[in-house]
Amino acid sequence: MTVDAGSLAQALADMIGRAAVSLDPQDLERYAWDALGPNRGFRGLDQVRPQPLLVARPRSTEEVAAVVRRAHEWGLPVVPYGGGTGVMGAAIPVRPSLVLDLGGLDRILAISRQDRTVHVEAGVVLERLDEELSRHGLMLAHDPWSSPIATVGGAISTNGMGYRVARYGSMGDQVLGLTVVLADGRVLRTRAVEGRSVGLELEHLFIGTEGCFGIVTEAVLRCPPRPEARELVAYDFPDFEAGFAAIMEMYGIGLAPSVLDYGEDFEPGADTSAPVSTGAKLYLVFEGFREEVEAQRQRAQQLCQSHGGRPLPRREAESFWEHRHDIALRFARARRRGRPREPAPGARFDYVHVSLPPSRVLEYRQRCQEVLSRRRVLPLEYGIWGKPGLFDVVMLQPEGDAEALAAAVDELLMLAQDMGGSMEQCHGVGLKLLHLMEREHGLGLELMRAIKAALDPRGILNPGKLSL
Repeated sequence: MTVDAGSLAQALADMIGRAAVSLDPQDLERYAWDALGPNRGFRGLDQVRPQPLLVARPRSTEEVAAVVRRAHEWGLPVVPYGGGTGVMGAAIPVRPSLVLDLGGLDRILAISRQDRTVHVEAGVVLERLDEELSRHGLMLAHDPWSSPIATVGGAISTNGMGYRVARYGSMGDQVLGLTVVLADGRVLRTRAVEGRSVGLELEHLFIGTEGCFGIVTEAVLRCPPRPEARELVAYDFPDFEAGFAAIMEMYGIGLAPSVLDYGEDFEPGADTSAPVSTGAKLYLVFEGFREEVEAQRQRAQQLCQSHGGRPLPRREAESFWEHRHDIALRFARARRRGRPREPAPGARFDYVHVSLPPSRVLEYRQRCQEVLSRRRVLPLEYGIWGKPGLFDVVMLQPEGDAEALAAAVDELLMLAQDMGGSMEQCHGVGLKLLHLMEREHGLGLELMRAIKAALDPRGILNPGKLSL
């Protein structure tokens, strides 16, 4: 069915107001892309042709339901859009689509210090939510780099991870209950309490599924108390193995800092194909009641020093903490200047964030070295994010060879799968990882497609994502 964008825009304007609907080309350009940049190792990027047809900006669950119901009648794809910080292309409308900007759902509906929960709409920005929670003695446990821009709904739809993942888990782990608009405009509300044994907890269908099964409009989130005490420490290790041994020993005794950020950096050597490690740094943040924090700090110090860790000045740890969101501010400035349509000349850059059995991390790192060397790609960093099995590789192809970089990325992702791991831990699938979804899930992908067909038989919700 061919959709007349003007007629649909008029119909939507009659429902949610003329100011909430736009066909303006400049508006549509803003919604054409998310943070999937042109210099990444993604073979299919030059074939991506974003097709935002019109944008609607509803202000409530009821308005979202009305818009989706009308799109369902017209058979028009609907792509939900939050803060636009996703790095995998999950918010790119790859077919002529109605873009649903959820930024107008920006109310914090209720905060309960006693229950340690917040009821919040999907468009609320994470940083603002945390600031409001702090006035009630609570905090948002999800603290990603994108906190000043990213929204609650976007974080749930990708099941993102933040700096506090070591203690509190991913965004999905913060979810108690959800309000979701289904493909035909019906509204599902799940019960937001701990401890249910009544069948499938339906909110899990919508966590990490990128709006393909339903559109999250509200959430009830767990909110831990703001810590009574916080300690920031940093250690320098002579090599990756030494720091990883300390992390594994902490993990082995159940020591769980709020933040664990570990990275081994590289700089070019005399032979540019053999970059030189500059050592590895571990940043730890301990939060909680005073006695707990002090005990964890002392035990971590003992373990780190026993593995060759050298304490760094407190100011370095404080600087890490104070500047952890700076990348979001740089991203916001770059987006205001407009997204580059073509890759910049020179080097290309990418990263992988895989999940591995902790026992295989050192072997994986060694094999990464072999893959990158063979593909003429240089490592910039090997790191651990939160827990010992959450491993990341940041890499550079200095000659701008897109094929070499894409081949290296794919080989590293498949290597993680073959070693009993998963190809992505925090950013979702989007467009970038579609080609590896069957390899990741096997029969599980067929089950996901069956669920998709049952919930969205017309296939209008964020089509072209998750290989559904």
